[in-house]
Amino acid sequence: MIRAIQPHNPFTPDAEKCWKVIPEWAQREILCNVFCSRCSGSVPIVLEKAEMRRDELILRGKCQHCGKDICRVVEPENE
Repeated sequence: MIRAIQPHNPFTPDAEKCWKVIPEWAQREILCNVFCSRCSGSVPIVLEKAEMRRDELILRGKCQHCGKDICRVVEPENE
């Protein structure tokens, strides 16, 4: 298993604000289910950077299994 060194806090201030409103159980599900094209399935992400693009939270990092760059987009809930 490949493990990258994670930065102390990968979140920009806006991304951190958005992330904190997501329940902890949902945060775990999001971080453990990111698609990796090399592994051909859902894998855990080693989070390196989290930022906002418009109203979407973008999580970037490495596949915990093979080390490939992967990304997860968290769209806002429509209320």
